[in-house]
Amino acid sequence: MPVTADTLALVAAARAAVDDILDATTRTLTGAWVTAWDGLALDLLLALDELLATLAGGGWPSRARIARAARLQEALEAAARALEELTARVRSETATGARGAVQTGLSAQPGIIASQMPPGLNRAALLSQLTRWSERDLAAIVARTTERITSLTRPLSADAEAAMRRELVRGVAVGANPVDAARAMLARLEGAFNGGLTRAVTIARTEMLDAHRQAAQAGQDANASVLSGWIWSAAMARTTCPACWAMHGTVHRLEEPGPQGHPQCRCARTPAVRPWRELGIDMDDPPSVIPDAQATFRSMSRDDQLAVMGPGRLATLDRGDIAWADLAQRRDNPDWRPSYVPTPVGQLTR
Repeated sequence: MPVTADTLALVAAARAAVDDILDATTRTLTGAWVTAWDGLALDLLLALDELLATLAGGGWPSRARIARAARLQEALEAAARALEELTARVRSETATGARGAVQTGLSAQPGIIASQMPPGLNRAALLSQLTRWSERDLAAIVARTTERITSLTRPLSADAEAAMRRELVRGVAVGANPVDAARAMLARLEGAFNGGLTRAVTIARTEMLDAHRQAAQAGQDANASVLSGWIWSAAMARTTCPACWAMHGTVHRLEEPGPQGHPQCRCARTPAVRPWRELGIDMDDPPSVIPDAQATFRSMSRDDQLAVMGPGRLATLDRGDIAWADLAQRRDNPDWRPSYVPTPVGQLTR
């Protein structure tokens, strides 16, 4: 498993390229949501003002009265149409981003594999011998991802619309100033509307990342004869979750999918080349340069360690009450896929 500095640099470059795709998609979706809300907000506010202006007694209107408010219902129907259009935008933008993520995942594998071969070999010649991705590979992964995106986003607009209607029924304190009440309710409606954006971004980023990893697996499967498996590679930053820290450096069978991280997990699947002597190269492997996760974590500042673990989990780890591997646990989800998530502090301290 002769992972080199070049290997790590190529993995980091592929991760950065995917990050650019994710961030561009996030900006596009966020901009679309903001534009849509800006087009709805005034009509909703005027409808709320009109509804509250007719009230006596200062209480929030009943469900029946809200349902009879024609202008408000028209504004809510406009919001529902906007959410449907935004959901379609999520599907198209995520499918486009997934294609780029798949291209990055497939095309990076030959170089990453070649970087683990002896430097004396003609790496250019080796690269030409490694199996590269085809348009068929790319199209198949994008098609599967698009199907999943369509399925996951199907309830998006309906759920956001329902959340807006629930907020209306819940109401706000009207008091002596219906104008302030209308604006307070508008803020609540905006929060419900933007809940759709939060879910959309989570779905989009997670599915693009999974497509990237599926593409990496396809590229590795195509060169299985020179590989022994793959290595879970985390970014190991203060924003990396405890489960990803714990899984970093673990070695997995080539046929095992993954990394199966939590939603929006950015961990990479690094191919592990077989020992050189198994490949007919009469040389000993050099030491692997994959950073040790525990050593890297312990070299961080205390503030960064706390940002990663939180005080309870870090105290348990410092006392030696748990092993490093205890920080991650597998969660099976019949509606999604298995994922490795941080073990709850309560389980660690029993």
